[in-house]
Parts: sequence; structure tokens; C-alpha cells
Amino acid sequence: MAEKKAKFTVIDAVIILIVLAAVGFGAMKLVSALTDSTNGKAEFLVELTMKEQELADAMKVGDKVTMSLTEKDGGVIKNIETKPAEQMVFDSIKGEYRNETVEGKIDIYVTVEADVEISDIAVKMGDTSIQVGTNIPVRGKGYASSGYILETNIE
Repeated sequence: MAEKKAKFTVIDAVIILIVLAAVGFGAMKLVSALTDSTNGKAEFLVELTMKEQELADAMKVGDKVTMSLTEKDGGVIKNIETKPAEQMVFDSIKGEYRNETVEGKIDIYVTVEADVEISDIAVKMGDTSIQVGTNIPVRGKGYASSGYILETNIE
């Protein structure tokens, strides 16, 4: 018995073209979603914990600060607040945890405003992603530190 050879027909070609068109359309949608972005402004609050008072004294409202390791991405300080630094300690006599003030240390809360690119998947200041919980450097003239973003406000 002779085996039949599979023949390529017009219907096969149409099916292949439809599948290729669907894959191409999906790829175009994905690429456009990743690249569509608008420019805007964002304010974000950075917490610098367990720092010296001298660092807070060096920072001034209106200072231009860089917020990346490449020294390209930056913003302007809009507000600075300080609070005494606290640390959780265990009291072995009472068997409980409590917060105690750490002598000579403060927590600094810096609000920074920056130009950002806003897309469906990220808010970026140049190459730096602006997300709550991100550790980010804060460097100005005469000082450098790093802290965590606590909140963002995107316009």
C-alpha cells in the first residue's frame, strides 16, 4: 500500500497567514504598551533613617539632588522634616518590645519633585524607577545618603 504524501494547499497557506498576523498584532500591542509613555511630574517622599543632624542641616529646600547611581536622574527638594530616630528593643524583664529614642540620631523625611515618564507599567525618572519601597540614593552638593521611597504623588 502506497503512503499518501501531505500536500500543501491554499487553505494551509491561509491558516498560516492568519496565525502569523495574530502573532504580529499581539507583538505590536505589547511593544506599544511598553513604549507608550507621557511626561509628567512626581513628588515622592524618601525616608532616611538613623542619620546625623549634620545631614539634615546640609539639605535645603530648593536643592537639586541626584537620585541615581549614574548621577543623571534628579529632582528638587520641596520639603524636609526630621524626627528623633527610634529603635525597637526587647525588654527582657517585662518580656515585651518597645520603641526607644536613639540618642544623637534622627530620621529625615525628604520630599522630592522630579520630571518623570509615566507608562502603563512604570514611572521612571530617566533610568530610575520610582516605586514605593525602592531604595534610592539622595545626593546633593556636600551630602550623600540613601533611603526608601514611602509614598508617591504623580501628576
